[in-house]
Amino acid sequence: MENKNKELIISKLEELINTVKSDSTFKRYDYLKTSIREKDEIMSLIKKIKKKTQIIINKEYRMEDTSLDEEEFKKLEDELNSYIDYQEFTYLKEDINNTLQSIKSILEDNINKINS
Repeated sequence: MENKNKELIISKLEELINTVKSDSTFKRYDYLKTSIREKDEIMSLIKKIKKKTQIIINKEYRMEDTSLDEEEFKKLEDELNSYIDYQEFTYLKEDINNTLQSIKSILEDNINKINS
């Protein structure tokens, strides 16, 4: 009996995953993610931003002035956000993450009800 319930739960979770993956928002997000990875200029900006972030963190740790680095960071970030595909990608990513967070909360609430 318990095994059948686990199998049913797993089956329903797989259905949920397939529903999310087949959703037009997710498909568009996945397409943009691939597209962005193929664009050298965007990937270069992302790498520069990551590197600048590390520099800022290290300087903050050493209690050094980061104002110039933060200005450069802001310029890089603005340049990255000037790409429409990247803007849409980040919007969709946030939207999908919010949806997944809601699903997680619903699952947790129901599990907690069962265990109460």
